[in-house]
Amino acid sequence: MSAIKESFGFGIRNIRKRPYRSFCLMLAAVIGSYALFVGLALKASLNNGIGRMQERMGADLMIVPESSEIEARNILLTGEPEFFYMDVSVAKAVADIEGVECATSQFYFTSLSSDCCSTRVQLIAFDPDTDFVINPWIDERVTSDVAGGSVIIGSEVTSLSNGKVKFYGSEYTVAGKLGETATGLDHSVFMTRDTMHEILNDAKDKGYQFLNPEDDSSWVSTVLIRVTGDADITEVEKEIYKNAEGIKFIETDKLISDVTVKLGSVENIINVTLTVLLVFSFLTMILFFSVIFHERKKEFAVLRILGTSSRRICLFSLTEGITIGAAGGIAGLILGILTVFPFNHYIENSLDVPYLMPSALAVILYGLAGVLVTTIFGSVSSFLSTLSLTHAETYYTMRAGE
Repeated sequence: MSAIKESFGFGIRNIRKRPYRSFCLMLAAVIGSYALFVGLALKASLNNGIGRMQERMGADLMIVPESSEIEARNILLTGEPEFFYMDVSVAKAVADIEGVECATSQFYFTSLSSDCCSTRVQLIAFDPDTDFVINPWIDERVTSDVAGGSVIIGSEVTSLSNGKVKFYGSEYTVAGKLGETATGLDHSVFMTRDTMHEILNDAKDKGYQFLNPEDDSSWVSTVLIRVTGDADITEVEKEIYKNAEGIKFIETDKLISDVTVKLGSVENIINVTLTVLLVFSFLTMILFFSVIFHERKKEFAVLRILGTSSRRICLFSLTEGITIGAAGGIAGLILGILTVFPFNHYIENSLDVPYLMPSALAVILYGLAGVLVTTIFGSVSSFLSTLSLTHAETYYTMRAGE
């Protein structure tokens, strides 16, 4: 124990004696730890996002107006507020189609950025009697049902201090909150048609008109369909086309498949970047330790003359490498935390794919992995750099450079 304590004391003294080079070594460790932590956290967030999206999508098919496919995808994937409409007859035409297990309609409109939130949010009216998408994922229920004048908010929507949200000048009670879905639903607010009618009237009074509130029951934005287990989705689509015009189908399986392909491309970029930075970190540490220990070869020779064994000298350098690797790893972890958490929403919006942060335990494990890897880098680099010097003849080492 005393030998290890002495070795760490020797290593720390050497680090203090050469602050500039020690800083360069530590910077290499910081890069390695930062890259590993951020890379693992990003990959886990992307995989969690696509997994949660598959779990909570609910419907097999979405029917939207023919010209509004991109807008509908934006609502689902990013929560970008949009609104578009088609005749309610489309919803009625679906009901008796063979292969349709259940169907429900929704109506989309938006809030003002000056209402409850710093930006506009998606407002969605749904039918509680036929809904199979929203109600199953309410994690926090304040009231037993969504009555007129109350709403359900997505996980990323914050209510006012009085437990309400405000749209177009009027406040509405929060009846429940959705769990995280890693979809645009997290940034949306849901309500019944009665509440929607109230908000549309308030919007009209303030000069914002999506549709005539007196005629809003004649329109829907989308129809969500769940097909029976043995149904052929293509055949179901053909049957619906016979009864409705000017519509477009979005198959959720294909949507998820498209997102998965994009996710794979993002993950490949992360993997390549992570590998390059880790290799750079390790090679830089080897290079710097080699240069530093080469300059200290006479110091090692003096230690040999004074009776210090080669094993003890290797232990001195090993503890120096461990100290630098661990300190740099911790600094890189702190820097990674300051990147991943405060800029979480910015990263999510930039990647434009489902994104859900991993659990606290997973984040701790990623942090420990980063510190452990850079500690290993430091110890291996210092050990390899010292090994060749300890086997050199002491006499020739002392005469070198004369």
